[in-house]
Amino acid sequence: MSRLKCKKCGNVFEYEYKPLDSLVHLGPYKYIKCPACEKSGWFNVYSSVKDLVTWPTLQKQQEQAAQPQQTEEELEKKRIEDSKYEKA
Repeated sequence: MSRLKCKKCGNVFEYEYKPLDSLVHLGPYKYIKCPACEKSGWFNVYSSVKDLVTWPTLQKQQEQAAQPQQTEEELEKKRIEDSKYEKA
C-alpha cells in the first residue's frame, strides 16, 4: 500500500495496488481517480509520499464506524417493505 498525494486538492490518501484497477499506465504512473476530490490524474504508485494521511478525515471515519450494521432479517424486511411501493 502506498500513500499518494493529489496535485489538484493536496490530500494524501492510501492506495492499494490492484492489477485490474487501472489499465491505463505509463511505467510507474497510473491514471487514478482521487477519492477526495473525485478528479483523475497521473500518480506514481511505486513511490510513497512521507506526508500524513489527510483523507478520509477522522470525522468521516467515525461516521462510517458509527453506522449500525443490519442483520440479514432486517435487510430482508426493508427490501420487502421497499418492494411494496415499486411500480410494476
